[in-house]
Amino acid sequence: MSSNIQHPDFQKEFQRLEFTKRYMEAVIKTAESSKDQFQENMRESFKDADWLESSLGYSSLLTDARFFAMSKDELESLKKARNKPYFARIDFSREDQETGEIIYIGKTSLYSRENQEQIIVDWRSPISNLYYEGRIGKVQYDSYEESFKGELTLKRQFMIEEGKIEEIRDIDLTTNDQLLQESLAGSSSNRLTEIVSTIQEEQNKIIRADLHKPIIVQGGAGSGKTTIALHRISYFIFQYKENFAPEQLMILAPSKLFIDYISEALPELGVERVRQTTFEEFVQVCIEKKIRLKEDDHLIQILEKGEKQETKDAVRVSK
Repeated sequence: MSSNIQHPDFQKEFQRLEFTKRYMEAVIKTAESSKDQFQENMRESFKDADWLESSLGYSSLLTDARFFAMSKDELESLKKARNKPYFARIDFSREDQETGEIIYIGKTSLYSRENQEQIIVDWRSPISNLYYEGRIGKVQYDSYEESFKGELTLKRQFMIEEGKIEEIRDIDLTTNDQLLQESLAGSSSNRLTEIVSTIQEEQNKIIRADLHKPIIVQGGAGSGKTTIALHRISYFIFQYKENFAPEQLMILAPSKLFIDYISEALPELGVERVRQTTFEEFVQVCIEKKIRLKEDDHLIQILEKGEKQETKDAVRVSK
């Protein structure tokens, strides 16, 4: 924590995070009760927040904000993001605007419906591409057949755990090797979901590639193929949420073991209702016949072999 306290913007970022968490709680409470309760919920969430009167400008947002209707999926996404609302910030000044934008990027979005003030911007939105591919200086991004030019003046990463800022890093590239390695070193379920903050430029291009064309991703074991595939599905659902429901998509997996592997990551990425099945099961549904197939235990054998090898190594060490 000492390194964060030395960061010149630590106090401001601390206050911004506190504001975001309290605002989220008020919106969640309102969504679970009624629209009429919004102002009361806001007062309850911010009753001891004297810093709202500071120069941060959040007090005007509270005055103008109106609760907006949320779908069940949006509400669930907001609940999951409570302890880690966002993971990055970018400061962007558009050529056609006098004032710059300060954008906080997370796994979900949250905004004031009345004044369109973005509190959190979804990582899948067009402007978030500046975080993954933009460099400090002159940049541009495309949004629904329009291009916007300007200057990127800040790229900042946050390590937030249990609602507290553990670390702040100002960067130029999307990420650095240390943060990426920390993410990859986590559990398998964490690796599939937390990689969203450390997506590399090449991976980002695959995730956001033309959704009207088929794409094949090749790579060795552990190179991130599954992770990128799941994020691409998440991106597809975000871009075409008005046209497709998650239930209309399907993941064809090589085995039941693989489905178990990705099952914990899917809800975190907002794609839990996507159909998941093996190719064999899919074929049997299509032909409307039950076929007895030889059980594919190849992956299980690999895992068992690895466990036996670890046991042998442990015995050698103990001797």
